[in-house]
Amino acid sequence: MRKPTPAAVSCLQIQTPMSSRGRHTAALLLVGLTLPSLSAGQADVDSLTAQATAGAPNAQFELAGLYARGEGGLEQDLAVAADWFRSSASQGHADAQLTIGVYYLLGQGVAQDHEEAVRWFRLAGDQDNVFALNNLGVIYQGVPEPFQVDQPIRLDHSASVRFFRRAAELGHGVSAINLGVKYRDGDGVDRNPAEAFRWYFHAAQLGEVTALGEVGAMYAAGNGVEQDDVEAYHWLELATLHMAGGDREVLLLDREMVAERLTAAEIAEAERRAERWVPTRAGR
Repeated sequence: MRKPTPAAVSCLQIQTPMSSRGRHTAALLLVGLTLPSLSAGQADVDSLTAQATAGAPNAQFELAGLYARGEGGLEQDLAVAADWFRSSASQGHADAQLTIGVYYLLGQGVAQDHEEAVRWFRLAGDQDNVFALNNLGVIYQGVPEPFQVDQPIRLDHSASVRFFRRAAELGHGVSAINLGVKYRDGDGVDRNPAEAFRWYFHAAQLGEVTALGEVGAMYAAGNGVEQDDVEAYHWLELATLHMAGGDREVLLLDREMVAERLTAAEIAEAERRAERWVPTRAGR
């Protein structure tokens, strides 16, 4: 069987207010649904099925992905996909553990069960799967309305912070934003603007677009960091280059307010910094 291409991650995001001005939002990555990117022919499907039936976890995961999407000549069947994801997950496949957790969270192919979702996310998180860790952080701070059940998981904001921190330390930019929100609001931790800035900045350095404008706003206000209009303009400029629509219009206004306090030479320096900036590495 030919080697499959790497797994692709699709994400369902819930937008929540991120700043007291109500102008920026944090994307809480609730669903990091990982499916194998595989365009299989019939020969591949037959081979995958044989290997999956023999108990190979990678083949089970890949076959589940084909059933989940209805590809490779297979009819879409989420219940069958869930069975194969669960079989793979039971053998320690971290992406399968994440995915079957998502299925239980959504009630997709299985009966909705948040306790089972948490169990699988924890297993994946034990293997440093950052999407599972972030999902746990979201669940323990309160599952958003579209995914709530009659018997929700007990809230634990301290645990939420721990999961966000672990994923952020592993390089997950959205978790770094979420951790910044925690420190900004004093939710599960003592309110600490400097720590909030540190994690927003970490997310921005990883290339998380949402964090760019927040870092600029914090530099402009001297909130959690020493006030610096050149740095504020630099980060707001970066944000305007990557944002679109109404968010970009707000950021343009913020940038122009900062520009009024700068000289032409200082603006030129800020723009040079923006032109030279590259993320430290792509966020996960």
